[in-house]
Amino acid sequence: MRLATGQSHISYTLSKDFERTRGGLVVNNENIKVFAVQTLGCECPDQVFEYIDCQHNVTLNNGIPLSARINIGNRLLIYLLEIDDTSFIQSNLSALIRLGKDDRDSMGFNRFRLVIFSDNTDRIEHAAHTIFENLVDKDEKVHLHILSKSEFPTL
Repeated sequence: MRLATGQSHISYTLSKDFERTRGGLVVNNENIKVFAVQTLGCECPDQVFEYIDCQHNVTLNNGIPLSARINIGNRLLIYLLEIDDTSFIQSNLSALIRLGKDDRDSMGFNRFRLVIFSDNTDRIEHAAHTIFENLVDKDEKVHLHILSKSEFPTL
């Protein structure tokens, strides 16, 4: 996956010291693990969380900006997107799912989760799930989550 300039790329291995600072960003592996397991329902074994690669402010090839792209153990790929605009979801959800699935497959990962954070979860959820359920190019290892912005993890 090609990423745009200006983003932060942080890659590290989990240790006793979960919180690390790199490039001015504080990254907390334990928060990422808790978010993946408790909020998203990830059932990956603990050893998968020994490696976490978190990229902040990623712009996808089609110009869609992500808050973060997270690789957990080279098995789980998570895209985090903050958006309140329903028309953006209607115009871009199919492309986001396709890009995430292609990214997952090209890296040999097991699952892809697109997580959309919004202050308008009811409207976003309705629009997103309607589109998501009708996508033909997704599979059982592609997941969509709509969460309140208050649930955004401290990365």
